[in-house]
Amino acid sequence: MTLDLDLLATKLRGAAAQLRYLPRALGLVWAAARGWSCGWAVLLVAQGLLPLAQVLLTRPLVDGLVGAMRAGGDWPSVRWVLLLAGLMAAALLAGEALRVAAGWVRANQSELVQDHIQGLIHRQSVAADLAFYDTPEFYDHLHRARAEASYRPLALLETLGSLLQNGVTLAAMLAVLIPFGAWLPAALFLSTLPALWVVLRYAVRQHEWRLRTTPIERRTWYYDWLLTARESAQELRLFGLGEGFQSAYRDLRRRLRQERVALARDQSLAELGVGILALCVAGACLLWMLWRAVRGQVSLGALAQFAQAFQQGLRLMRTLLEGAGQLYYNSLFLGNLFEFLALEPEVLD
Repeated sequence: MTLDLDLLATKLRGAAAQLRYLPRALGLVWAAARGWSCGWAVLLVAQGLLPLAQVLLTRPLVDGLVGAMRAGGDWPSVRWVLLLAGLMAAALLAGEALRVAAGWVRANQSELVQDHIQGLIHRQSVAADLAFYDTPEFYDHLHRARAEASYRPLALLETLGSLLQNGVTLAAMLAVLIPFGAWLPAALFLSTLPALWVVLRYAVRQHEWRLRTTPIERRTWYYDWLLTARESAQELRLFGLGEGFQSAYRDLRRRLRQERVALARDQSLAELGVGILALCVAGACLLWMLWRAVRGQVSLGALAQFAQAFQQGLRLMRTLLEGAGQLYYNSLFLGNLFEFLALEPEVLD
């Protein structure tokens, strides 16, 4: 166990060097879609603050409903409940409108960023020496750059946006929970900390697997091209090569599929274990709050507000940790793009 942890720590330190590419990736996004990126950030912050309004409205709404029931449904108490329900509905509608607007902005931003990065790859491919095309290493770099560059920076950007939005919401939820008990934020963090370890561990394993299987994946692409391209159609039929190439393609794909499924299975089992641990901590906190409600120390509205804020806090904490792992994972693959762009031709004139 100690050797496994030491090996993991060594891998994490080595792979963490890839995080230096993060500012360069953000620079690519900024150069390609500056205005859209600013608008997207504003929408994300607004989306992050809206759940706070919903949680804050929960307590007076529930308490007002209880008061209206005790008052026999008189109009002043019912009017207050209707007003709060209207505000809650307005917050939900605003959240939906912001989500749609953010999706539209995101689509425009994605197209600009993708075209910008593809332009950089094309420019580098044209500038590279002809000798590069005779080396497998160059094709490995080119394959990884083409395979990852089309979506990795966009995935990185989406992860950063999710971290921003969920971070704003989580800060608001923690501010709501602190009056119920200053130890609750610490309990939330400790319950989700094992999930961070799982995400980082399997991010490193997936990155190493992708690097190791790049030549095999390129070979599957080559077989696929031979079986479907017009240029090789005559030879395939003339010499009866179709079945052989199909068999070779199936064997390689089977190997890749089995390794990927095994990796996904191990990650799923690890995530199940840490998820059960987080639920146990959450259940203990909720039982403590229910005990306080039974003893009359908190109202039903406060109990409903606590349950909503704690549930959202637990979900957001887990989402943030997973987002941090995804940010790290995408940063590892950004090295493939920038390593390709860093290739220098020897023939300059």
